Order: sequence, then structure tokens, then C-alpha cells
Amino acid sequence: MLLLKSKYLLKDPDSVIDNGAVLIDGGKIKFAGCASDISNHESCQIVDLGNSAIVPGLVNTHTHLELTHLHKCINYNGDFTDWIRQLLNIKKDWTESESLSSIRSGIKNSLESGTTTVADITRNGLALEELQKSKIRKTLFYELIDFYPDSVESTIDNFKNLIKGVKHNDLLSIGIFPHAPYTVSKELYRECKRVSKEMDICIATHISETIDEANFLTRGAGNFVSLLRDFDMLNDWKPPGLRPVNYMNNIGFLENGCILVHCNYLTGEEVDHIKESNSTIVFCPRSHKYFRHKDHPYYMLGNRNINIALGTDSLASNDSLSILDEMKYIYTQHKTSKPQDILYMGTIAGATALRLKNKIGKLEEGYDADIAVIDFKNEAVTNIYDGIFSKDSECVLTVVSGTICYDKHAVSREASVN
Repeated sequence: MLLLKSKYLLKDPDSVIDNGAVLIDGGKIKFAGCASDISNHESCQIVDLGNSAIVPGLVNTHTHLELTHLHKCINYNGDFTDWIRQLLNIKKDWTESESLSSIRSGIKNSLESGTTTVADITRNGLALEELQKSKIRKTLFYELIDFYPDSVESTIDNFKNLIKGVKHNDLLSIGIFPHAPYTVSKELYRECKRVSKEMDICIATHISETIDEANFLTRGAGNFVSLLRDFDMLNDWKPPGLRPVNYMNNIGFLENGCILVHCNYLTGEEVDHIKESNSTIVFCPRSHKYFRHKDHPYYMLGNRNINIALGTDSLASNDSLSILDEMKYIYTQHKTSKPQDILYMGTIAGATALRLKNKIGKLEEGYDADIAVIDFKNEAVTNIYDGIFSKDSECVLTVVSGTICYDKHAVSREASVN
């Protein structure tokens, strides 16, 4: 058993305990509360983390770990399709070894920032082996790209072959990810939805990421037209004449909920569809800033009871894979956001989206021991959120399902808790 103690314990966004402690046994939380309320812990390994906060492990609900080594490799000039061209041009020359190294770096960076769960995107399943080696909790989404209605069956067969033999376990789930409405036919979207229901797996897509995407779908105009023509993907396609989320609703993709990544540009009608379908929006704040988008609808959706989780996207459009950094960004840039809501987005909302809300996202007895410890540099901090979201705060310990995955100061001699 392992007993973690610190100045603060944040069991969930609204439950702060001074001089808190968490007892871990068998990968589960056996106790979370005031340290003085624990008895008979003489046999425990005790780690006192001092001026810090023990918080639920952070959840990155959208990332591309394979692109980690693309940090600052692309010059964004305001044209999203040009950014895509640059990315593809660099990636085509990578060896498998280079891709695997990039994934490993992404996993390491995630754990070192207190992220205990990632929703990662893979095109060919390359990330699977590296993620299986890691103790990080993961949902691996297989990305499907196919704009041809006639090849839906072969695309789905390929997906099924890629995941054949992959066993779900406590730390690994598989998801399906039709890429975006400018690379996926409506027929493939519908089949992906059917397969997600059949296999009982999570489904997600990029949606409403740019203004150009809406122009493409409503009028068949904009930069996506030339991009698709260059890849011989357009053929006889006709625009549906609908905005992105309305289009998803029209073809039945929103039915019974899904994960909608970005949603940077929404109308009131589209917001209604998202709410009615019980779908999740994934907001990637610093990637959003990188692409120079206007304020995200998140800031106006607080009273709509829509589940909004956080993602980092990739290091091709961000400076870290840290959900802690995403939360700090919101905290400093948008003063109207309640700190409790920000932490909720980085923990419980992601857990809810990935169907893990009864396992992670809180520090409660019986939950899996997914934990981050955030160290404060300023010992005079009296408000836990001022400490967690301060400029100099950092993760010093990361625990996933009872296993210590990152220990900056080597406070524990044991690498795992059994």
C-alpha cells in the first residue's frame, strides 16, 4: 500500500481538503480525505509531498502522439490547408522508427505533465505497440479517411483487420475516428456509426474546425476544394448545403452521442443538436490560439449543460502535451471561467466522454488510482486553484491505476504499487 500526503487534496472540482491524503491499495483508492483520519497505516509506504496538491489524473481527450516530433516544424500562414500540406510533406519521409520515437516522446511528455489518460489518434495502428508498453491509460482511435462512397466496405474491413486480436483491458480501449467531413463520405460516416454501435466502442471526429470547412460543405467552395483535387478525392461530390454539425445531425452521426473535436464555429441550431444528442465537445485551447481562431463557443456554453472536455491536439500546433498547461491558459486568459469548471473539463468531462466516469476523474474510494501531484513554488498560496494554475506550478508525481509512472524527485523507491 502507498499513502500519499500533501498540503491539499482535491477529490473533485468542488471538494478541497487541507492536509489531505490518499491511500492506494491494489491499484484502487482505498481512502481519500484528511490525513488525520487515517489509522493503521504503519505498514504503508508513506510519501509526504509537502506544499502541493493531490488531484485526479488529467485526461487528454484529443491528441496525436505520432506528431510529437513535428514541434515548430510547420510555419502556419493562416491557411489551414497549406498547414495540412506541410504536415503531410514532412511525415511522408519519416521512417517507422522515427514515428515510434515520436510516439514514445508524446507518451513521456504526457505522463510528466500529470496526464494519466490519453485519447490518441492513429492512422495505421502504429501507436498501438508503444501505448501497450506504457502504463498510461489510453483510448486509441483508428482514423479513417475515404471520400469515395463505393469503397466504404473495404475501408471498414481494413479497420477491422487492424484491430483484430487487440484485447481491451483496464488501460486500453479502441475507438473509431472518421477524420473530418472533407475527407470522409457520408456513407462512411454512417457505416462508422453503425460499427461503433455494433462493437460498443467510442466514436469521434474532427468537426467545424475552420470557417473554410463550413464554406466547403455549404457551397462547395474554399481551399479544401483544391486540396482534395490535388489528391484526386473530389470526383463528382456535391456539397450537402449544410453547416458541419447540421450535416452530422442530418446523416445520423450525432444519434446517441459522439465526441466532436474542435467545434470552433457553431450556430445556435448546431449547439441545440449537440445538446440534444448528448455529445461531447473537445476544446483544444492553445491549438485554437495557434490557428488564430476567434473565441471558442465554450465561453458561451456554460449554461447549456453540454459536456466539454479538453485536448491538446498535437505538437504540430501546440507547445506541450500538457492538459495542466491548457487549464492554466484558460485560467489566465478567460477570467470569467470558474476554476472548478476548468478542472472539470480536464478530468471528469474527459472521463465521461471516454466512458470512464465511474473509474477515473475523481479521487473517491473504489475508483482507480489515477493521480497527479501538482507542486506549488509559492508557499504563501492560500487558494488551491491559484496554486495549481500558477505559472510555475508543475507535476512532480503521476500515478496510473496504482503504478507510479513519473516521479520527478524520486520520492518513492518503488516503481509500482501492487
